[in-house]
Amino acid sequence: MAWWNPQWRRAAEDWTFVQLRDDRTPAGAQALADADTDYLNVFLKSARVVDARIGFTTFYGAVHSFISLLHRSGTVAEFNVITAPSALKNLDTKGIDRVIQLNQRLLGPVPYAGGDLTLEIGLFAIASSNLAAPYLQLLETLSKTSGVSYLSMALPFAGPILEGMRLLTGNSQDVMLEVGISTSQPAPKLGYFAIIRGPKGELDPRRLSVDPSDFRLLIDGAALREYPYMVLEFTAEPMRSDWFAIPEIAAAYRHVQEEYRNGRPDALAEALTVFRRTAIASNDLQDEDARKLARKVRSATAKSARPPRRRVVPPSARRACRRPI
Repeated sequence: MAWWNPQWRRAAEDWTFVQLRDDRTPAGAQALADADTDYLNVFLKSARVVDARIGFTTFYGAVHSFISLLHRSGTVAEFNVITAPSALKNLDTKGIDRVIQLNQRLLGPVPYAGGDLTLEIGLFAIASSNLAAPYLQLLETLSKTSGVSYLSMALPFAGPILEGMRLLTGNSQDVMLEVGISTSQPAPKLGYFAIIRGPKGELDPRRLSVDPSDFRLLIDGAALREYPYMVLEFTAEPMRSDWFAIPEIAAAYRHVQEEYRNGRPDALAEALTVFRRTAIASNDLQDEDARKLARKVRSATAKSARPPRRRVVPPSARRACRRPI
């Protein structure tokens, strides 16, 4: 369900998309994402807008990302995020030359099942009107509701969000693509990446780095001012800490809690079995992580349900207690 028009695709192909050296980013050494083991994340760390605006027109800045990848369910998962934070609203000629620290999650944590990771990410300037601001706010709300982690939540919103962006950006006179990228990665690399509206080959990646304090892009240690850009971070982790937010896992865990509170050992054992099966069968958990989670929940309930040890009083002490005072 990609949506960029051909003009934007051609422009993006002429721009720079580079991975920054590990020793010049806050992340340190990175590798490739491991299929069937890792959870993949994509963060928008910072963005820079530099273009002056036309006449007295006020523009709203917005970042739209469309990311798709193979899902464990056998389908292609599609995640749409539209963000228009306060720093990107009401762009004018006085504040246009600035770096905006976003640190916005665009994807994840999502189980990586192999295959291509497809990205279309753009920083747009959209001319304001009586409807532009509330419509943009509506799309941002929809993208937050759909989420960036669970296919079951994101799928119903994918079509409406994309159609909304098409309508919002349909008039090329009212929309400017500051910088963007449209690409597919067969084996996602981890680390920091820069999308720069500068011709390929003009910027040496060895000269670029990321400021660890605000994630702005540097060249030879100084702020890069000539071009608009976005800084992305790709990370992977072997364990999902937000498992309790997965709908079917949350329901199974509530059942475990209920039976534990009721103090029924047989019912608790059955609830734990159901929880384990639910975790292993979940398309939002990797297999090994699901098994570790099931063991963790079983161990926690077993320790908590263990009755307190009775104090053993020796016979001599009991006889002494019975002696008259």
